[in-house]
Amino acid sequence: MTLRRTHLAFLAALVPLAAGCGAAGLRDTFSLDPVASAATKTQRVTSVRVAFSGSFSGPWAGQQFSFRGNGAVDTAAGTGSMHFSFDFPPTSAILGANPSLDMIVQSQHGFVMYMRSPMFARAVPRSKPWLKMDLSKAAALKGIDLGSLEQLNQADPMQSLRYLTGAAESRELGYDKVRGVFTKHYALTIDLVRLAKGNSQLQDALKQLRRFTGTKLPAEAWVDEQGLLRKLTLGFTLARTPDGPFRMRFTEELYDFGAAVHVNTPPASQVTDATRLLGR
Repeated sequence: MTLRRTHLAFLAALVPLAAGCGAAGLRDTFSLDPVASAATKTQRVTSVRVAFSGSFSGPWAGQQFSFRGNGAVDTAAGTGSMHFSFDFPPTSAILGANPSLDMIVQSQHGFVMYMRSPMFARAVPRSKPWLKMDLSKAAALKGIDLGSLEQLNQADPMQSLRYLTGAAESRELGYDKVRGVFTKHYALTIDLVRLAKGNSQLQDALKQLRRFTGTKLPAEAWVDEQGLLRKLTLGFTLARTPDGPFRMRFTEELYDFGAAVHVNTPPASQVTDATRLLGR
């Protein structure tokens, strides 16, 4: 994969995080849409467990991979923990067979990630088991103002909900059960222009993506009888790239609302601060 294609994939992966920086002010705007209302209400829960999966595919052979995982979020403390398992093509054997990644996120003050994976052995030789990435400090090294990250009060698995605060044109598809819970199934459209309305930072973050995806993204959502979001799927194609289309799909299930969640950061003796690697 060339640097350009890697950049596009990375840009697409960052959109849920960028959306999280600016959606709070849009809650009233989209409150009439049932899915937007459910996403807003679900963001207010004190804690939740999540299970997720996703896939990415490019136009050339060997440009496919998938992932799955689970996690828990303490929204009040702004912390979360996640475990990922990856399925890479044979051409990526250098990364190991079905590698995994553990991540701990702190987002109450700034945005800090702790990551542990065998994939980091070559990238950061002789490092300790956990790598620390302080995205706020990395932004400062690049001269980028990411002060809005301090407004985040939820960890990464919940950021996909921010996408759905831009839901429009939601229509009922029927009824389903998600993990045994009765839900109403919706199809909807996420309008990127409306999502970023009134937020210049989010507008800039989405500007490049809209060049490749257009302004609207399809999605589906499952909402329970209490008005909480139980499942969502996001899928879109970067169709207007020089090398051909890149397709991405993400599914997330939310359950155990209000469960006791304890997220602890690793001890300093087990951490290598790799923030400056992001600033290069």
